[in-house]
Amino acid sequence: MGTTIGDILISYDVDRFHPQVKQSLQNLGYFDNFKNPGDPKISSDSAMADLKRVCIAVGAKLEKAVTVKATEFVGI
Repeated sequence: MGTTIGDILISYDVDRFHPQVKQSLQNLGYFDNFKNPGDPKISSDSAMADLKRVCIAVGAKLEKAVTVKATEFVGI
């Protein structure tokens, strides 16, 4: 579970350092919008591991998060 490669949607809350977490994820190739044909193809497990690693690196407490394979969705 969570190991299928595809487009991944990440949603998270951190206690602080949100700009640093966001920038660190973007440095890893993630985007802050839905429409990017060149999005990295990864698994939801890998995305969660990246998010946890980034939070530790910048000193943020990850309060809640979900990473899902985003095959079809609508968002704003």
